[in-house]
Amino acid sequence: MIGCGRREIFLCRHMIGGRSQTVHCQIGLMARSDLEEAVKLHCRVTRGLSHEIYAPTTDEDLERILSGEGVALGVWFEERLICMRAVITNREWMDKVICHMGFEPERHSSDAYTEHCVVDKDFRGNNIQFLTHYAIESQISDNFDAVLSTVSPKNIFSLQNILACNFLIIGLRKLYGGYMRFIMRKDFRSAASLWTNGHFVVPSSDFERQRELLADGYVGYKSIRKHRGFSILYAPIRKEPPAGYWKRSAPTSERKENMSR
Repeated sequence: MIGCGRREIFLCRHMIGGRSQTVHCQIGLMARSDLEEAVKLHCRVTRGLSHEIYAPTTDEDLERILSGEGVALGVWFEERLICMRAVITNREWMDKVICHMGFEPERHSSDAYTEHCVVDKDFRGNNIQFLTHYAIESQISDNFDAVLSTVSPKNIFSLQNILACNFLIIGLRKLYGGYMRFIMRKDFRSAASLWTNGHFVVPSSDFERQRELLADGYVGYKSIRKHRGFSILYAPIRKEPPAGYWKRSAPTSERKENMSR
């Protein structure tokens, strides 16, 4: 899709006074020479954000990614970078990331990691997070079996975006100095299926219940608005259906809730 050069893409730009206009942009792979623009974009997007919502990438890590330890995809309007999606691919770096998540590197030796995706406020609402994920996925899927990511439970819009790209919640723990994060994974090649009949609906703030389900082999696969807040749908993922699956064997007290879609 991307090739060696940049390709055209037409996006809606939001401007002062409620005005918007479709403008010509370009999408393509980034290089070390794009570091200055990458730093500027991160400063614009993350200024004032709490680490509880988003932990910004350091300038040093941006340089590492753009210098060959990762793959980065950019979108430009004129000469201004307005979106960047980056994936860490360096094995040594990945091992440290996986250990930080509380996993064993050996079990994720063929995984890459989505370090970030940031979008300029003037171009939000174009589904760029969705588009850039699938574009960068085509660049790494030949060399990796899966890609990991993290997202704050309080960053509901980013959570919905990443779930829409078919990531699954596989973990929940404090990262980045003590801030709660969902750990997400998308498997490119898997014999396992997601069995959604009789799923569990859990408020996104109920971390204890979600950890119980994760420990039992369930994964989170969808976010819905429910009871004045957001909830996550959890279902088992495995090769064969769970025992009693076709009877929707959720506990009686939760069965009615679980049937809601």
